[in-house]
Amino acid sequence: MRPRFLPTFALLAILVTACNQTVDSLNFQKTEQLTLNKNTRNIEETVDKKRLENNLAILSGKSNLADGSQIKERGGSEGRLKTRKFIADYLTNLGYKVEKHQYRKTGENIFAILPAENKTTDHILIGAHLDSVSNAGADDNGSGSAAVLEAATVLKELKGRKVNIIFSWFDEEELGLVGSTYLAKDFKNKGMKISSVHTADMIGWDKDNDRTVEIERPDGYLWDYYLMVNKKHNLNLPLKRTSSGSTDHVAFREQGFASVGLCEEWAGGDTTPYYHRKTDTYETINFDYLTSTTRLMVAAIGDLSLGVPAPKNIKLLPHDQFPGRDRHFHNH
Repeated sequence: MRPRFLPTFALLAILVTACNQTVDSLNFQKTEQLTLNKNTRNIEETVDKKRLENNLAILSGKSNLADGSQIKERGGSEGRLKTRKFIADYLTNLGYKVEKHQYRKTGENIFAILPAENKTTDHILIGAHLDSVSNAGADDNGSGSAAVLEAATVLKELKGRKVNIIFSWFDEEELGLVGSTYLAKDFKNKGMKISSVHTADMIGWDKDNDRTVEIERPDGYLWDYYLMVNKKHNLNLPLKRTSSGSTDHVAFREQGFASVGLCEEWAGGDTTPYYHRKTDTYETINFDYLTSTTRLMVAAIGDLSLGVPAPKNIKLLPHDQFPGRDRHFHNH
């Protein structure tokens, strides 16, 4: 792995809970309350690799749930139910109110909203699909699900937020963007004001260790915004723009929301060879890469929530000028 040292991390203090049962219902060591110390400049510096490892271990069946069972797969109803409960319990323990969005008998999205410090109707959405193809699905898409959990953990400590943040986990993506399509339509019908949607799908493989992140179909200013954040926050990750689809950002774009996806090098060829296979397991994940990509996403969402403006005089380019590669959907 290429070593990369970041500024001093914030000290993590254990969150005191009033009810041990709540803590015990979560199968990770303990939810941690984050604080930024004077040496921590940016919220993404509090993204914690160990916490990502622990949460993905649970999501991919590497570690047991509190009741001793495992999430062995997230394609069937039982595995997805366990996944939703784990995510919901984790968020509740952080102080979020979890919303359930059941759109049909077989499918249910979950989301939670982090309010801005002053009341506003503006929202940013960050999400990932929680289901897999009847396998452990560590990369596809335990990696994205864990990253959004981490974003929910750290962004609540960001001061000065001017925009509400929606953290979402979509169901039945592997069947054809089913959950995200229903949720996007529902948000549109309710007149939700969502300035941008950011999805993460497969961000756990980086064989050549170059830390490249593909930015999929960035609408409007979003490509330039990620470039700006990457430089401004000294993340210095190689970013490549692609026209890849067949994942949840497409569902929101179709409803008129400006959207973007983050992915490993799916179009570039440095992607997991275990895609949609039983071998997509915890042991294959590059956690240094998952951590650096999560930091990029948190930095971008953080700046957007603070109202940091996009670069001026950007040139909008059509997506078809960039390479793309679609994923295939799964039939159970």
